[in-house]
Amino acid sequence: MKLSRRGRKSFLAQLSILVLGITTAQYQVALAETQPERFWLAGRYDGNRVIVYFDAVKFNGTLPSDAHKLALPVVTGFFEPVQPPEGYIVQMQKGSGAEHFRLGDHYDLISDEGHIAIVTLTALIACETDEGVGNDSFIGALATLNDNDLGYFRKNHYVLQRHNDERQKAVSPKTEFPTVWVRLESEPVEFGTQTQIVALLSDRMRALATDAQRRRAERTSPLFQVSGFRVADGTVRYYARAFWKPEKDLDRSSYAVGAWIAPLPTPHILALEKRTCGYEDFECVVPNLRNVVDLGDGKTGIIVDISGDDGASLDLLEYRDGANLTQMHKLQSIGAGE
Repeated sequence: MKLSRRGRKSFLAQLSILVLGITTAQYQVALAETQPERFWLAGRYDGNRVIVYFDAVKFNGTLPSDAHKLALPVVTGFFEPVQPPEGYIVQMQKGSGAEHFRLGDHYDLISDEGHIAIVTLTALIACETDEGVGNDSFIGALATLNDNDLGYFRKNHYVLQRHNDERQKAVSPKTEFPTVWVRLESEPVEFGTQTQIVALLSDRMRALATDAQRRRAERTSPLFQVSGFRVADGTVRYYARAFWKPEKDLDRSSYAVGAWIAPLPTPHILALEKRTCGYEDFECVVPNLRNVVDLGDGKTGIIVDISGDDGASLDLLEYRDGANLTQMHKLQSIGAGE
């Protein structure tokens, strides 16, 4: 069959469009495959929404003064969000590593029991901290859960990642309900185990404290907190904190210890956490464990908050046996200091 000159031009044009479309599609797939997986902290905003900050930015005084002030989130640590015009948020998404998010986009929320909830961005937000002293400001969104996912919405701290249909299929309900998953245990640790852990932390206090700190601490019994959690291979770990309070000022701590602990063959310390103390070694604090989540690929994520006299932060890290927070891979941090 012979084509006329006009027919040949039309055929070549259609072929060019087809090749261009295939090339563009292949490029988009390749770009998605090479784009690194990112994880973001998400906190309960209200009964069916979470708040997330995708990127740290510098507004340099340009945040619109008429940005709508929103209600404070239920969870602390996510500042005071405002809602500027959508275009302002979009123009702040600069740089090769910036997340390009829009209203209506879908993301995956890693919630309790390894459940993946697809959430929809329903408001673009910002928060401006004191950039003058070196703090970052943040841009992000409020994301709304579907009604059928609210049964898994029981904690205050979660992790968000880009939506992935294949991942959603992989974690969809199966005929056999899993008995073990990455999680922060809600049941209290057995009393005998607690007693052993208190003894471990007391020994560390006596070994690490100065003579003055030890004398103050030994006048009182420690206030103690321990949380059990499961890592990606299903085994149990503990995070424990102990505080020794001055006899005449129970609002302050004269010494504090935090530790990551394995239970077998007997409870033993894997790593100690750095403590921060205020004036004259009082008001000592150690990080607080807020949640534990499954990051996939055999990785366990932990959410901790760290506070001190000069600032506070909420951090998402990849847990690793034998490492403290300064040695773990930090995935995101939201915080401000003086």
